[in-house]
Amino acid sequence: MRRARQTEGSGGRGLRGLGLRCAAVLLAALVCWGGWPARSDAVGASSADDCHAAQLTTAGTDVELRLGNHDHTVPEAIGVMTVRVPTSWPFADDLLLSENSELYRRAMRCLLRERQSMKRFEEWRTYSPRVKAEASWVEVRYETLFQFRQGGKFPVGPWEMDVLKGDWALKLIPPQALRGAHWNRVEIDLGGLGASKVSPRPSTADNGHLVWTRLGRPAARDPMVAVEVSPPWQRAWAAGGLDDTEPLLVANAAGVTTWWVGASIVIVLAALRARRQPAGPQLTELEKSSSTALWRWGLIQAALGVLLLLLYKAIENIAEAVTDHPPTWVSYNFRWPVLIGILAGWLLVVSARPRKSVLLAASLVAAGAGLVAAVPSLFGLPPQLAKPAGLTDADFSVLVALAAAMEWLWLAGFALWAWMLAHEGGLLRPTAAPWRLRRFGPALAAVTVLLLGWAVWAIEHKWQRVSWLTDRSTPAYHVLHVAFLSQELTSFAYQVPTWYYAHAWVLTGLAIVALLRARDLAPTVPYASPTSLDRLLLAVFFAVVVAWRQNSYAGSQAIAVLWLVLDIAALYGLLAVGQRWSVLTQHLEGGEGSPQLSESITEAERSDLIARARRYRELTAALRSMEHGGVEGPLSRHAVEKELSRLHRWRPVTGGGGAPRPWLPVEITVVDVALSWGPHAKWWDNARRAAALAAAFGLPGSILMVWMDFSQQFAWMRRGLYIFGAPDVVWSFIRWELVWAGAGLVLGALWRLLPGRRGPARALGLVVAYALLIGLGLLGNLITDQEIGNIAVGGSLMLLILTLTSLAMDVYTFRPERRFWPNRVGQLLAIYQIRGFSAQVAYVLVQVIAVLTIFGFFRGPDARFK
Repeated sequence: MRRARQTEGSGGRGLRGLGLRCAAVLLAALVCWGGWPARSDAVGASSADDCHAAQLTTAGTDVELRLGNHDHTVPEAIGVMTVRVPTSWPFADDLLLSENSELYRRAMRCLLRERQSMKRFEEWRTYSPRVKAEASWVEVRYETLFQFRQGGKFPVGPWEMDVLKGDWALKLIPPQALRGAHWNRVEIDLGGLGASKVSPRPSTADNGHLVWTRLGRPAARDPMVAVEVSPPWQRAWAAGGLDDTEPLLVANAAGVTTWWVGASIVIVLAALRARRQPAGPQLTELEKSSSTALWRWGLIQAALGVLLLLLYKAIENIAEAVTDHPPTWVSYNFRWPVLIGILAGWLLVVSARPRKSVLLAASLVAAGAGLVAAVPSLFGLPPQLAKPAGLTDADFSVLVALAAAMEWLWLAGFALWAWMLAHEGGLLRPTAAPWRLRRFGPALAAVTVLLLGWAVWAIEHKWQRVSWLTDRSTPAYHVLHVAFLSQELTSFAYQVPTWYYAHAWVLTGLAIVALLRARDLAPTVPYASPTSLDRLLLAVFFAVVVAWRQNSYAGSQAIAVLWLVLDIAALYGLLAVGQRWSVLTQHLEGGEGSPQLSESITEAERSDLIARARRYRELTAALRSMEHGGVEGPLSRHAVEKELSRLHRWRPVTGGGGAPRPWLPVEITVVDVALSWGPHAKWWDNARRAAALAAAFGLPGSILMVWMDFSQQFAWMRRGLYIFGAPDVVWSFIRWELVWAGAGLVLGALWRLLPGRRGPARALGLVVAYALLIGLGLLGNLITDQEIGNIAVGGSLMLLILTLTSLAMDVYTFRPERRFWPNRVGQLLAIYQIRGFSAQVAYVLVQVIAVLTIFGFFRGPDARFK
């Protein structure tokens, strides 16, 4: 893809460490401040006012606007404006200069801007205007992108987008200097949207494709072309264009909050139940501490959800929905949300029960930042925190410190909780050093500076995008620049809590894994498979970490909690199928009341089981050789069949004297039993092994998914100028690795309960449960006519990764035989008792077809990646 050319765009030691961190942040801010453009008087502003419009009457202009509606959550408008100016125009040669030249900006302003709309926040460009010189003409091609995300009027290229509550108006308003030019062709493709009003009458019209040719000069300030379109309810809803917007926004915030609170309620109940139902005969200290940490995290997660997702995001909308005249303080934009974010960050740190030095440092940071937000007048700031003008360097430094404090609080809170949950659940060594400020403080400070540095870089480049044609020679430019930076930096502080909280599911997954690990470490655990409580924890883990959650429908997340219920139900449905069809849930034959296979095997008998399975394979291989005319070996056919029958018999669970021995069901062999038991004696060890394998096999898939998410032309254009853009790219890779590893953990933990005799069949069952949820999400996408995204690729990768993981688990089950085989493929074919060249070809072809299917979907011309 062509690279976008953006011209715009503890105690005493703890306190000393805190002071050094604050100094480092402020120093970084001042360094960035020194690199920002200052006021310049090199070029006068008066020369940019006169565009010599009289000499542009021979210029020719073509305009094209294409609307993207179908398969879009948010409609897009892609515009192209091509202007051919004569070389006799005084500024024609200036168009060929560097994009950083003030003469270049002056010429472009004349062709592309109205004087009152120099700064354009909603206009995006993949690259700067393309300029091509000919003998008597200079051609400028100007491409823009706009998304109908919110209501209001937005200038984009030569267009004014008026996103109303009813119809949307698209108005072509030429720049003043080009109003007398030749407007040769204006073309609009409505993308399936219906036009309710068109002015003037188009020259041709064909199914929403409107064309005007040789338009005359419009009256002063009148649009040259005006089209009103009627968006469907899905698009109007996504753009906030419906009536009664406030209740919808409140319902949206409430829906997201309910998801988090619902997950918190389930894990709190599970944690309390774990204290009453220990894995062993008695509750161990590790189980007690881990379950305590889990229910405490559930409570703090629910409290943060209410603070951040309901009050924090919707306090103004709630007030407007409740009363017609909300109090003035509600509309203080960032002030109250920032205060809530600081309080929530401090609560996150305190609830992790840190050392006194960390608690003191966090309290001082929260108190200082809270004082700025609560009484901004003490620091020369307005009630809204950000000033539209008149900001001093000292004021700006205060905002930098506020953003750094918010970032540090939430980063420290997440780090403390992650360490505490892992330590309380036995995932760390018992001798692991406690979390000390002097040891981890410098690392937190460094990460805080990096994240804040990226945010400042992104804010600066956003300003360059917004104001790339603004006259930088005027004294007002620096004032506007600093005001913009201050507002965006305050917005960064406002968004930090919700960005972190959106990733809180990682801590939930860690807390569940820690409790499962603590239960596994309990002495004399009598269960060969996860108990009902363990299955509940795994179902919540699957819903929170693994399952694909649909973000929104038509911009709304009001039914988000439904996905939590469906995700948990999907795993329980899979277990219900396994209860009937899995190998180890089958009953032995030969008597009434015969136990299940899972009840007939103990962890101590696993070695004998593997030996018997290997002997079974050797005997069946010898029997097959006899059937194909081979010479009988030391054993006759009768002896082989007799020993196979003996292996089919099962040992009684307890000594039964002369009681007859039951036998395996006809369709199940001892090899099936061994493969169903898994490579390890304990189910938790199977879970750990599968998680590690899935994470390793998923590395290429994670890279592919990140590339698909961010490599598209418009995706990275927006993400690169987002204050959390680079952190999101890194986090996206980590997230996918956690998804693969989490899926592997569920697969390994439920290995003995899933249907199927071979590993790939078990993996397929889990993928089917995963895909059913995706299918429901696709149904909602079809109803709301929005993009499918990368769901199909993610599902295909999940199948491939879990299939490879299950094959590796089956091979590892017979790991003592590894030295007898030149490669693992040959060993796998022997385990599955498959022979012949055709089987190997089939095995390879299955993998090749899977890869080609994914690659074909990725490279297909009709694929949509959002």
